[in-house]
This record gives sequence, structure tokens and C-alpha cells, in this order.
Amino acid sequence: MSAVLAVAPLAGAQDKPTQEQSAAKPFKPEELEQIVAPIALYPDGVVAQVLMASTYPLEVIEAARFAKSNANLKGDALNEAREGARTDDHIDGDRDEGVQS
Repeated sequence: MSAVLAVAPLAGAQDKPTQEQSAAKPFKPEELEQIVAPIALYPDGVVAQVLMASTYPLEVIEAARFAKSNANLKGDALNEAREGARTDDHIDGDRDEGVQS
């Protein structure tokens, strides 16, 4: 029971914002524009692919490793190697056979 009492004060401490969190100020509109302006230089399709890929970081790493280890493969040999590799169909753009645009 003493362990429960010792942990209880710690649980409530996380609910209160720290001095650093409460001192954080929102960005000014000019600062936000400066941060996101470089994104506007890329085509919308590229930005969409990067944003989607950012939600699957492990799969991006796996794909990069696969591409590096199979850099010498082209055409059908590359497709066969890819079929044997572990990939998720929903993040592989070339396998959208059943999807209609």
C-alpha cells in the first residue's frame, strides 16, 4: 500500500504544465510562413507522397534498405525481388491494380 501512496503524487505532477511548456509562445504568422514556404516549391504530388510516407517510417527504412541492396536489379528481376520482399500493398504505389482513379 505504501508503493501506491508513493506513486500517487507523481501521477498528479504530470497533469500540471511545466514552466517551459507554459512559457512557449505561438509562432507569429511571418515565422510560420518562413517555416512552410519551402514546401510550396514542390509539386503537390511529391508533398502528398512525403506526408504519407512520414506516417510509415519503418516501411520507408525497409524500402531504402531494399533499394540499396538491390541497386543492380532492373525490370523483371527487380519486380521478382520486390514480390519476394515483405511490403505492404497499401503503401506500394505500383500495386494499386484494384484502385480506380
